[in-house]
Amino acid sequence: MSGSPTASPTLRLPLGRRLPRGSRHAGGFAATVFVALAIAAAVGPWPHVVRALAAGGLVALAALANRALGRRRQPPHGWLVLDEDGLHRVDRAARSTLVEWTEPFGLTVLASADRGTLLLALTSPGATRYLPATVRNAEDASAAPKVLERATTAAASDLRADDEAALSAADAERLLSEVERRSPASSERVYLSDATGQAVVLDRAELRVGARRIDLTAPLEWRASLFQERGAHAASVCQATWVRQGEVEFVLVAPLPADGAWMGDADVAVRAAGAGAVVKRGVARDLRLIQASASEAPPRDARHAIDRVFMLPLRRALDLAPRSSRTAGSPSRSMPEGRAS
Repeated sequence: MSGSPTASPTLRLPLGRRLPRGSRHAGGFAATVFVALAIAAAVGPWPHVVRALAAGGLVALAALANRALGRRRQPPHGWLVLDEDGLHRVDRAARSTLVEWTEPFGLTVLASADRGTLLLALTSPGATRYLPATVRNAEDASAAPKVLERATTAAASDLRADDEAALSAADAERLLSEVERRSPASSERVYLSDATGQAVVLDRAELRVGARRIDLTAPLEWRASLFQERGAHAASVCQATWVRQGEVEFVLVAPLPADGAWMGDADVAVRAAGAGAVVKRGVARDLRLIQASASEAPPRDARHAIDRVFMLPLRRALDLAPRSSRTAGSPSRSMPEGRAS
């Protein structure tokens, strides 16, 4: 691929709404007044040269007034530019590269329960970057079937909504299609790190935590649970995902969001008469994956704390893997008995 910094963009998408400003009526009224004055000057009792100059000047003022006062679209907050080198964000302050095609990365789509707010998470071994998007109307939603199908539900407080710099759903669809065309494997990848800096990677058919590897094409066990973490002055509720395959075993943990009511919103969305089949299936799946029973806290040496918005996408990958039959004997020390997923 070309390494030229002047590569021509193949996709340029506005960040934020391009709302009209000015007044359609004010611009037209001012232009009409100046044109009328120009006509009056053209037929006035002055020398021909004076009349011509006056009329021409007034017509020019009419055009300027219409442009200055008329209704026009304001520039966007910034632009997303996709070219032969990668994906870049450009605004008045600077140009920053979000993705380079020569480097591995993953693209995860997150969404509110009602699918009105979206977040595209670009994860790589070095950084995680987020692009917000909003569904602006029914037509916009219908133009983004792939985005809505790929979306995994997250709490509204975790979606980093910023309407001033958000893509439309239709533009998010265009971006997703182009990224997948250039990097088909990106939709199967997530690059994270735990609280100690150890890599947590979902890459195609495997989930890795440090040097430990889970083969997602082979039978495995996993369970979801909730536990209470007691601090010096308060207690918090955390979610956990225990995974075991042969001798490999670990627990992914994350705090529950403060606004945990998204499950109720999701239930409403599933029952909504106007909700599409794709949205219903996705939300119903996420409702199933978030369900967990209370359990004892897992041992600290088995825990790997991750960003909570990625807990459901990782559970989704585990849910698609073959399930091993449970063996007889005592339960794992890393995850006390609870609800089996």
